[in-house]
Amino acid sequence: MKNPLIIGSNGFVAAIDRESGRELWRTALKQGVMGGRSRTGVSVLVVDGQVFAGSYGHLFCLDLESGAVLWKNEMPSMGYNDVSLAVEGVSIQFMKKIIHSQSHAST
Repeated sequence: MKNPLIIGSNGFVAAIDRESGRELWRTALKQGVMGGRSRTGVSVLVVDGQVFAGSYGHLFCLDLESGAVLWKNEMPSMGYNDVSLAVEGVSIQFMKKIIHSQSHAST
């Protein structure tokens, strides 16, 4: 697989072929109460052939070629919020875009 685009959304991680846009694989993260799939965002980071995915207070490690879950860490006692990922020189965090509308009075 040649440098796929890795995306995370709504409790899923997927690999996308950058030339064709074709989905190569899709992995559902842990589902259920206190799981990784609860319409939550997913942060992803690719390092040395592994995909690290953070979602709803859980951390997952996936194989880049197949999307298979290699391991997971439920990070007990850390809550169920967004997970930011980082390695030296790279940081992945959620950003929310908030659009404020203003009404302007005409004179």
